[in-house]
Amino acid sequence: MKLETSILVYAYPLSLYVVRLLCPLAFRRQTDHVAKEKARRFNTIIWYLQCVLSLLMLMTVGFAVPAYISAIRHDKGILLNEAFLISYASVALYYLAGLLPDPVDDFAPGASNFCVWIVGLSFEGLLWTFYVRTLNSFATPHLVLGIFRMAILLMMISAYATARWNHVVRKVHSQETDRLLGSNGNDPNGYGSIGGNTMPATKTAPERKAGWLDYFIGFRILFPYIWPSNSHKQQLIFLASLILVIAQRLINILVPWQLEILVASLGQGKMPYKNIALYVTCRALQGQQGILGSARAILWIPVSQSLFRRLTCAAFEHILGLSLEMHLSKRIGEVMSALNKGSALNTFLDGFAFQLFPMVFDLGIAAIYFLVRVDAVYALIIIGVMWSYIYMTIYMAQWRAEARREMAKRDREMDAAKMDTMMSYETVHHNVAVPLEVERFDTHVSAYQKSEFLVLFSLNALNITQNMVLTVGILLVVLISSFQISLGVQSVAMFVGILGYMTQLQAPLQFFGSFYNQVQTNLVEAERMLDLFKQKPTIVDSKDAADLLHYSGHISFRNVSFAYDARQPILRNISFTVKPGTSTAIVGESGSGKSTCLKLLYRFYDTKDGSILLDGKDLRTLKIQSFRKYIAIVPQDTILFNSSILYNLLYANPNATLEEVHEACRAASIHDKILTFPDGYETKVGERGLRLSGGEKQRIAIARAILKNPQVILMDEATASLDSSTEQQIQGALETVTKGLTTITIAHRLSTITESDQILVMHQGEIDERGTHEELLSLGGRYKTMWEKQMSYDATQGSSSDNSDSSVD
Repeated sequence: MKLETSILVYAYPLSLYVVRLLCPLAFRRQTDHVAKEKARRFNTIIWYLQCVLSLLMLMTVGFAVPAYISAIRHDKGILLNEAFLISYASVALYYLAGLLPDPVDDFAPGASNFCVWIVGLSFEGLLWTFYVRTLNSFATPHLVLGIFRMAILLMMISAYATARWNHVVRKVHSQETDRLLGSNGNDPNGYGSIGGNTMPATKTAPERKAGWLDYFIGFRILFPYIWPSNSHKQQLIFLASLILVIAQRLINILVPWQLEILVASLGQGKMPYKNIALYVTCRALQGQQGILGSARAILWIPVSQSLFRRLTCAAFEHILGLSLEMHLSKRIGEVMSALNKGSALNTFLDGFAFQLFPMVFDLGIAAIYFLVRVDAVYALIIIGVMWSYIYMTIYMAQWRAEARREMAKRDREMDAAKMDTMMSYETVHHNVAVPLEVERFDTHVSAYQKSEFLVLFSLNALNITQNMVLTVGILLVVLISSFQISLGVQSVAMFVGILGYMTQLQAPLQFFGSFYNQVQTNLVEAERMLDLFKQKPTIVDSKDAADLLHYSGHISFRNVSFAYDARQPILRNISFTVKPGTSTAIVGESGSGKSTCLKLLYRFYDTKDGSILLDGKDLRTLKIQSFRKYIAIVPQDTILFNSSILYNLLYANPNATLEEVHEACRAASIHDKILTFPDGYETKVGERGLRLSGGEKQRIAIARAILKNPQVILMDEATASLDSSTEQQIQGALETVTKGLTTITIAHRLSTITESDQILVMHQGEIDERGTHEELLSLGGRYKTMWEKQMSYDATQGSSSDNSDSSVD
């Protein structure tokens, strides 16, 4: 009977903790700020009731202590009294922890707390029946206190249920009285209609962060990159590492035990060589720097490197696969900073698998060791120290989380500011803005250091708290053990063993403190990478997309409308056809939608209305890569990789021969210029091609487009950066190169497109005029006005100002 009761008593605190940890699996945190505000009164009542309940638990522990001492003295009922003492002390710790102020929000119990109270009430009822059956000096105070504990738990359950019921009633009433279609209140004459602006006038309070389960579930996107599913070798390494970790746990138990045996064997008139050898061997195997730990670390190196490679490369590939809109809206410095955080998640996973779980195992074994082999009081001290240390670490870490997140944000902003300035080097010096940029960067550094100070200050506060918990635990163990030795109950060897084990436990606990801090840092840094993974490309292949196997070069825009911002349309219902092998030019004022047509054709964006057809097939029904390989583009602003000229040329067609490269460069009038450079085609072009002039970069871009062997060439102001002489050479070469190809040219200089088969004149997102050069002049419309203005300007200036080509540094 006593054994069954003891098991029931031990199950009490264990059930509370298990239910509290597992409830988030069934209940997701829901935030209703109005309901929470109105339930604040109930939450306050529950908090005071929990204060009373905690006091009752402490009183129960107080009554259990003398009963336990009496049981030891009479050597009777020790097991049951130990169980009561440890169990109610653990339950008291649980409820006392709940009284600490929430570092994130106000005290607001949820469904998890409700379930814990129900479980607690059930156990109190079962134990109360035991007190009734054994009415004695031990059971009587517990019988009375048990009635009070059950009454308090019942009141807490009722208060929470009442608050939730009121919330449900208000919600149903609100749904019944709301208009069917809603109303924004803007139209007093409207009935049940939604106005143009449905957004609230005031900004709602930010939602509280989800629980720990929701937080880690958010990282499930990265799970496929973590496990080495395609490598049996790495899976075997993982298994071997796990075996070594288990072996380390066994050694941790043997070290203090062997120390106790060694101390007991001293002073017997002979050298205990065997015990010394066993102790030294165990110590050599113990710890992260021991033989077992080092062997595990060496084995894990290839797995860790593989994880880093998979994760970083996957993030890099994901970023490249995102839509143009994302890249235009993000600061490159912040994206680069996020990509560099792959090692943070790698460090976190390594510590989680081989540090945190083994530490929890060590602490659990320590509690069992003291409970079975030494004394329940020591087990209670170990449990109390472990629980207090871990709880206070997590509790204070929650308080520090927002400060760390702010510091990480400031760090990214500082990186982004550096990147912006370095990439705009010439602009900075053109505007004599070095002092301004230094001052701006100093502002970012100051903001970072301000957030860093709060993080470091809170870290030291956490260290002090952790040290106090450990010191109190050591003090209690030393006092009790010394007292027992003075009474002759305990031997000096046992004291050394206990103290050695207690001291040994400081290492995993202190590791947990530093690890938890590191986890916070790593997870905050990994959050940004996770955000990148969560971003999905807006332009993707449809499920039934087909490959474009053959393409003649026919292009058709049918009633295409598009807007980057719904409030400002860019293209309005435009339609035109480009026949294979013909040239089409698009002209018009800036902002009329010319470049947007090319972006839509390359499918950087999707049309809002209408369709774009390639050989009669809708662009959206084709696989993106299958049709882009037929299209080459010469952009308005050419960006080159910081590598050789040859590398940049071969980028479009890595299989091109050197002779084909030279031929393409001759066609673009850049071959002779390249040969004048000291290193010829191996000349480094510098960051983004800054060592070349604008004209040289543009001609390399044209040569690269030629090397792609496309069916369609898109030229967005392809000759805008060239002088008149080079422009004429390029035009002549392009006429030969593009013969038989479909070309679409955007031009401001109308003299470059007079031979086009078709010219489209755009104005405010619409095609205002279309025809050949002669036809448009004869119309006497917008094109003729543009032509006359340009001819008048050329006549006044004599010729367009030449762009001076600067040679390579």
